[in-house]
Parts: sequence; C-alpha cells; structure tokens
Amino acid sequence: MKHKLKKKIGTKIRELRESLGLTQAQMVENFKIGRANYSRIEKGEIFPNAEILHTLKTEFNVSLDWLITGEGRMYPTKKRNVTRELGLAKCGREIDELIYHIANVPMIKHAVLGHFLEYKMKNNELIQKLLKESEKAAGTRAAGSADAEE
Repeated sequence: MKHKLKKKIGTKIRELRESLGLTQAQMVENFKIGRANYSRIEKGEIFPNAEILHTLKTEFNVSLDWLITGEGRMYPTKKRNVTRELGLAKCGREIDELIYHIANVPMIKHAVLGHFLEYKMKNNELIQKLLKESEKAAGTRAAGSADAEE
C-alpha cells in the first residue's frame, strides 16, 4: 500500500510539472532539494517532505487531496469572499480563509465540524437563545425596510 501511494503521488507531481510546462530542474529550484531527490519523488521511490507539500499548496495552489487521494481537482476552486457575501466583513479574512480550507481540505472540515458539534452540544441553550435574538432582529430590520419602501 505504501509503495502504491508513493507511486501515485509521484505520478501526480510529474503530471503537475508537465501541465505547468516546467522541467525537473525548474521544479527543483522551487523545492530547494537536489535533482536526484526530486527525480526519486516523481518515480515514486520516496515521499515528498512536508516542505514540498507546503510549497505545492501555497505556491502552486495544488489541492493536497487531489495529490494524495486523487479526489477532486488539481487546483481547488478560487477563493470566494464569503464574509462579504454573508454580511460578515467585520470578521475579516480569517473567516474567508477558514471557509476556503473547509471547502477544500476534508481533514480540516472534519476537525472544525467536530469542534462545532461538541461546542453546540455543550452550549445548545445559549446558541438557541442567540439565534432567536438574531432572527428577531432580522425580522425587525426587514419590517423596517418594508416600511421605508412604502
């Protein structure tokens, strides 16, 4: 299994390099490793280290899910400004980044959902109270804007 995974990842990295029209020498410059090691990665003889995976994700915008599991697309969807879309611009880019990672990295999605569900179970009464207040305020705002239109 381990051998098959190394081969699979190596093939994916070669596929990425070829899709970018880069040579192995150019890839080596990005990863700051020796050419022989890079060649061994593409051949599936060794796993890429964490720094290489980080570079693939951050510099090349490669989906690590695609690289490791073969699921999804080579390049994840472009980032959306979800905080602006939901009217949460005050919350900043951290929420956008969180939502982007949740959408594109299943490991993060599962971890965040686990924490959310645990928090929700422990604080359900408070959450329900706050949701009711929020809905009431939204209803008041909607009624106010309807009155203004008349």
